[in-house]
Amino acid sequence: MMTEMGGAFAVTWLIFGVTLTAAEGGPGEGTGMGLTGIMGVVALTVAWMAFKGADILPQVTWLKQMSSTDNLSDTDAWMNTGITLAMQIVGGIVAYVLIGQMHDDIFGYADAVAASAASCSDAAAAAGISCSPFWGTTSWEFDMGATLGLIAAGAVLGQVMAVDSRWAMPVAIVMLAMTDIVNFESATQMASVLTNDAGDTVNVLLPWLLNGVFIGAGALLGSIINENIPGEEE
Repeated sequence: MMTEMGGAFAVTWLIFGVTLTAAEGGPGEGTGMGLTGIMGVVALTVAWMAFKGADILPQVTWLKQMSSTDNLSDTDAWMNTGITLAMQIVGGIVAYVLIGQMHDDIFGYADAVAASAASCSDAAAAAGISCSPFWGTTSWEFDMGATLGLIAAGAVLGQVMAVDSRWAMPVAIVMLAMTDIVNFESATQMASVLTNDAGDTVNVLLPWLLNGVFIGAGALLGSIINENIPGEEE
């Protein structure tokens, strides 16, 4: 489990990072390299090579747990999944503590909440400023289209996971991250809300948990369909 925490720590610190405060007081540049493009693929690949056996991302943990019908009734597997998910959050918390010591000009959680509230105010609407909701203060609501997208993404990722290639999964994850279908920062967001003791835990907890379940359900569905497709006759 220390490997899991280490992998989550590295990804939170180096890939996701934090947002710094710009000169005018608003959000500025991020400290992480981001989960986009070739650098995102390389960074994820290196992380999985360095922390061998770690899932690092909660979506991968759900894929492994739910892609097989045998795991659904395995109590030990569910316990291991729960511990793995918890260690990913712990790794994110440790990373945020380190980043906080490295930078004095972080555009923090409270800053983001205030900026979102200001952009969504009546005065901002009158001035023609578009509302920018903040994930920490946005309540989770069921959306059929988003749910089907997560299930489809899970089915695709489940098949990619079965491919014997160290590059296949990082490429697929980066491609999905660029479409905004899957939020791969859910564990780091859980770490952020817990670190800041913001009182918005439920707003972050529900999508972190339910979106992972939907992705796992997609992987399970894809596995069942794949098993029941007749193969070529020899």
